[in-house]
Amino acid sequence: MFKNIHKSVERYSIRFTNELKRYNYVTPTSYLELLSLYKTILQQKRIELSKQVERLRGGLDKLNGANTAVEEMKITLTDMQP
Repeated sequence: MFKNIHKSVERYSIRFTNELKRYNYVTPTSYLELLSLYKTILQQKRIELSKQVERLRGGLDKLNGANTAVEEMKITLTDMQP
């Protein structure tokens, strides 16, 4: 996939040069920067997702706790009725 992206940038750079007479250089370093950028974004997304998972787990724990409390209250109320 990265090779395709890099090659498409090369093609568009040629088109850019032909149409606007401005140069955009695509070098091996730019390919490495692409890989580095992907790695950085991937790490950020993993951190984001792990935070979301933790929030979800916390919410589910609270819901389970509330469900347990409601069940206990139901038992207490049925015991209080004559």
